[in-house]
Amino acid sequence: MTQLLDVRKTLTVRLPSYPDVEVEVYDGLLTHQVMSLDGLSSDTERGVKTLESLIKSWSFVGKDEKPLSVTIDNLKLLPIKDFSFLMNTVTEIMTAADEKKRNESKK
Repeated sequence: MTQLLDVRKTLTVRLPSYPDVEVEVYDGLLTHQVMSLDGLSSDTERGVKTLESLIKSWSFVGKDEKPLSVTIDNLKLLPIKDFSFLMNTVTEIMTAADEKKRNESKK
């Protein structure tokens, strides 16, 4: 019997505006996460929701010094430079993973 586990890999990156912050991102989405993107009307909404789904953790804290949850509302507080950086990182990770799968299937 095989247990169904999350087999996605992660990568840790640092943001341009916050070099002390570590962001751990997954290399792909789960099926239910893809389904949740279908009803969104704009590319911006899909981008923010995608990032929310792909960020496993980050080291931001709130005013109370407690870890800040990765939520759409908190993602909206990022400077566009950091949002774009994360979107580019995620795109690169997912493209590389797709290419690796294609190459493995040709063998």
